[in-house]
Amino acid sequence: EVLLVKDHDIHRTVALKRLPQGVDMGQVLRFVDEVRTVGSLEHPNIVPVHDVGVDAEGRLFFVMKRLEGETLESVITRLREGEPAATAKYSFPMRVQIFRGILSAVAYAHGQGFVHRDLKPANIMLGPFGEVTVMDWGLAKRIRGGDPNAARTLPGAPAPAPAPADLDV
Repeated sequence: EVLLVKDHDIHRTVALKRLPQGVDMGQVLRFVDEVRTVGSLEHPNIVPVHDVGVDAEGRLFFVMKRLEGETLESVITRLREGEPAATAKYSFPMRVQIFRGILSAVAYAHGQGFVHRDLKPANIMLGPFGEVTVMDWGLAKRIRGGDPNAARTLPGAPAPAPAPADLDV
């Protein structure tokens, strides 16, 4: 179950995903795997995890960034229906940028040794500022150990600038 809740320390709304009451050990282990997967994938196109814990009722939870916008599934429906606002907002160049964001997240995850296994338009959130976020890593599977330097950018994209020599990074 995913809820929007208020973070009283920072005074912001966040998304809280928690297990329902009465789940079996297999569900608990899958939930823990999801938390560890999402928590280890630090990428601008993957939803970040802020916290993890157990609530007062003994249910596991994790807290993520609240994402605003609409799913790619919704956008595709609007484009199919020929909605003028969607057609204007999601031009061909914009759709290419969305696709690049998805590919960037997936390439990074693969470089870290993870496969999403549930990549679909309903699990892609498009934000109001052009953000593209791949969500719902609950079925992700580690297929091998990751390379922390692998797949940081798409092929053909400029490589990240090296850190200055006088900084400890």
